[in-house]
Amino acid sequence: MIRSIEDYRETLDDLGKEWLDYVMDYLKENHGAYELVFFYKRPVLKITREIFLMLGGGKNHFSIYTTDFEYVEMIKAEKNIGLKFGKSAILFPLHKKEYMEKTLRICDEVIIRAKN
Repeated sequence: MIRSIEDYRETLDDLGKEWLDYVMDYLKENHGAYELVFFYKRPVLKITREIFLMLGGGKNHFSIYTTDFEYVEMIKAEKNIGLKFGKSAILFPLHKKEYMEKTLRICDEVIIRAKN
């Protein structure tokens, strides 16, 4: 049973772990004022009562979910080739490590938007 961030991490393959660790390490180092918790069986950075970032991995993608739906639509409009989207998710292909840095920009932008 998955009961913690570490339990969740162990469900991922090596590439998924690499992406998750990359983003979580960045968030801890650069946005440590916000709590990283285990919620909905995923790692979640609570930014405000209404806005959060949820991190997740799949077989072929790494996902960032946010309750800032307007932001997700804005990123969709940028026509980022190779990215896929859900209603509240931005999905990055695991095999395209060049997208890893983009995950950090997205986290930063959601946090900045939530502060304003």
